Amino acid sequence: MDARLITPFQVLRIALGLTATLAGLDKFFNILANWSGYVSPLAAGMLPFPVETLMMIVGVVEMAVGVAILLAAPRIGAYVASAWLLLVAVNLAIGGFFDIAVRDVVMAIAAFTLARALEVPGFAHARSRASGTARVATAALLLAGLLPAVSAKAQAPQHAADSSAAVKLHQDMRRLWTDHVVWTRAYVVAATGDQPDAAAAAARLMKNQEDIGAAIASIYGKPAGDQLTTLLKEHIAIAVDIIKFAKAGDKAAQQQAAAKWSKNGEAIATFLSKANPNWPQAVLAEMMNKHLSTTTDEVVARLTKNWDADVRAYDAVYAHILMMADALSAGIIKQFPTKFGK
Repeated sequence: MDARLITPFQVLRIALGLTATLAGLDKFFNILANWSGYVSPLAAGMLPFPVETLMMIVGVVEMAVGVAILLAAPRIGAYVASAWLLLVAVNLAIGGFFDIAVRDVVMAIAAFTLARALEVPGFAHARSRASGTARVATAALLLAGLLPAVSAKAQAPQHAADSSAAVKLHQDMRRLWTDHVVWTRAYVVAATGDQPDAAAAAARLMKNQEDIGAAIASIYGKPAGDQLTTLLKEHIAIAVDIIKFAKAGDKAAQQQAAAKWSKNGEAIATFLSKANPNWPQAVLAEMMNKHLSTTTDEVVARLTKNWDADVRAYDAVYAHILMMADALSAGIIKQFPTKFGK
């Protein structure tokens, strides 16, 4: 066994272990990056829970892998890290983050190399003979390079981070689409219960479509904003008809309206995908269909007075719209990196 390989071997092991551990820990704080923004719309659309919950699960897995590489079971940890990084790279490629995907593929190769090296008797023997002091010193050197950046960002004034264009876009998009489902909820409750505030809720809901259109207009121009506003108002008008027909028990009219609603959803997806290449039409269409189906579940639950199902339906509507808002923000930031760069 060539003694010159011992130090590079230890550096590779500690680097991979620390990277996995720190990246996993940061999934709970988002100091190094906004990790949720890297989840592809396709993957996010398949989740039964919010993207933020996924990030916490990912954080736990990555910390466990990092500890395994550093202390407990380095060979198994390295193999898991290799497979995990490849899965992450696939997700990144689907989301259009090809440069970061290439980085993770290279890291996966490095982790696989470490795992294979640990199966060689010479390396295993060298690992057992390696000085504990040397390991600590190497880890300290790596941390010395990593921690200042993390500390500086963690100690930066919160208002400075909040004022960044990208963060503001995420917040604004979430607020607009939260309003969308909140006021839809208000109208559904009022309309199905024949309450006098139904008209006021409907008017506020229509105003929300104008607000969303104005947000799009600020990026893509007034004609684009006006077109989206028209499509979204049609979306709401059809929803009003569906509730009316469902209450009247007119199933034929309800089915026709549902088909029209679906076509409107496809039109919205097509419009958005033409505006931004980072929003694939098929992915957006799937998101819109999910939004329509969860909203339909909410209406049905109210009409049938299934209150437990009603609560579950609204939870699903809200979780999905946050994911959709984040996907739209991520696409805009990627399309205009100079404008929304941090």
